[in-house]
Amino acid sequence: MNIRPGTLEDIDLLVELNTDVQRLHANALPHLFKQPDNPAAIIADFRERIFADVDGRVYLAEIDGEAAGYVYARVNHRPDNAYTYALDTIHIDQIGVKPVYQGLGCGRALIHIVIDWARAEKINRVTLDTAGFNTEAQAFFKKQGFEVSTYRMGVTLSG
Repeated sequence: MNIRPGTLEDIDLLVELNTDVQRLHANALPHLFKQPDNPAAIIADFRERIFADVDGRVYLAEIDGEAAGYVYARVNHRPDNAYTYALDTIHIDQIGVKPVYQGLGCGRALIHIVIDWARAEKINRVTLDTAGFNTEAQAFFKKQGFEVSTYRMGVTLSG
């Protein structure tokens, strides 16, 4: 397995890698997530937001030269205020591994490259969000050392 920084030249691979996880979320929560049926919009998002993010990084996992997974993470700076202490974190915004490559260590390697980045930056907290329905992802993240620190809840109003 090879983990390397993602580049603009990888956009088509990243869109392909994003498809499975996007579809999973759209099928489970169609009122919140769009189906991945507009690759041009996803390409534009990678180009205009993700690769333009000076605080973010994209990493690509490859197995035998094939794109197997990716992660996009970014540094977040929270200033000190009346309620909380200043806190720098690296937040994993997106992570996905093709189903055929799951269980082979890609996700773990992607998580650990982000953790290594955090350590190099002297940032001692890495965060991520996972959907409430996605118990498989939650179990995986717990195995990587993540623990629940916040519950975000919502109510959908009719009309």
